[in-house]
Amino acid sequence: AESAGISDVHDNLLPEEKMKIIQEYAGGENPVCMVGDGVNDALALTAADAGIAMGGIGSDIAIQSADAVLVNDDIKRLPYLFVLMQKVMKIRVNIIASLIINITAVILSAAGILTPITGALWHNCGSVFVVVNAALLLRVKDDE
Repeated sequence: AESAGISDVHDNLLPEEKMKIIQEYAGGENPVCMVGDGVNDALALTAADAGIAMGGIGSDIAIQSADAVLVNDDIKRLPYLFVLMQKVMKIRVNIIASLIINITAVILSAAGILTPITGALWHNCGSVFVVVNAALLLRVKDDE
């Protein structure tokens, strides 16, 4: 912890104590992330804004309680996970674009401008846009 610049360290805690500490931190202005691998981490994983389980060595309950799972248990991949999650959150433009496309299609159909066939094409073009935009996540590489 010292070499990573972490000054506030808690160790040898019971599951309830871990959860209580996470809840105290969660009340602040910054989001709280908990990384754990065992049964005793499940409560804290659910209490955190983001719970990350170490999948390969983790218990089933920790994996089920977490928001994300690192399958290969390499904690060095956490920065990549955070970058990927930030990119995923930016893809919410997909939801907005999809709603706009579908609402426009309903309005144009109600006005008689779109036929059922052109309405279906309009909808499919919107779906293709959403899929292509989401596929941009594949460009995010792990700098491992």
